Amino acid sequence: MFVIGENINVLNKTVYESIVSADLSPIISLAVLQAESGADALDINLGPDLRDGETIMKELVVSIQRYVDVPLCLNGTGGIIEAGLSVHKGRAIINGVTGDAERMEHLLDLARGFNACIIGMTIPGRGYPEGTDSRCVIAADIAGQAMRRGIDVSDIYMDPVLSPLAASPDALPDAVGSIHAFKEMIPGVKTLVGLSNISQGLSKKNRRVINNTALGVMAGAGLDAAILNPADGMVGETSKTVKLLCRSGVYCDAYLCG
Repeated sequence: MFVIGENINVLNKTVYESIVSADLSPIISLAVLQAESGADALDINLGPDLRDGETIMKELVVSIQRYVDVPLCLNGTGGIIEAGLSVHKGRAIINGVTGDAERMEHLLDLARGFNACIIGMTIPGRGYPEGTDSRCVIAADIAGQAMRRGIDVSDIYMDPVLSPLAASPDALPDAVGSIHAFKEMIPGVKTLVGLSNISQGLSKKNRRVINNTALGVMAGAGLDAAILNPADGMVGETSKTVKLLCRSGVYCDAYLCG
């Protein structure tokens, strides 16, 4: 299980206040904590509406990479993502290639130009996908466009985009079905979810249990990666256990410490 830390998001009050105050030390602390908790990469999500987002993304990428030696997963407008790619050391991940034709083409061109991996979110330009079939249509389009640009299928993470359980009782079965379908339809593609989506709007206590259980179910279905909070003890330990069990790792009693 490839773990991408989710906490550096402009919707996170700590992150937003850090950006507004121009004091990035709280964000650096979040980055270090997530890496030390087992994150293999860190999501940097500045959203679509942040003023001076391009400049802020550059500052964040440079500052975080001084302290954390993991790839960064860049999310925001096309311009914000391009700004981050221009200063990123090593291979980055572009988050948010969707079914919207203009955004898809722009981000795939950036991926080709900067040799970045991509996350394909199988959603139309607006709203959530409706069922496995509609997800597969978008996934095939993203993968086809990417491979025509010379992007290797192994560098594509396809995301079924978990619906909130509170709004869709079939959220998890739909995601599991899509994970199976993506892997059958596009041999070699990886799969990924934004884990916390499924428990959005639920009580804090129940969110942890639901996230943890959903992660285990999807790992059994072949999930390769997840954007989650590695510092959450319950979910973090599950992601480490999945790595051990699904990668034929050598067991030792201290595996949760790694």
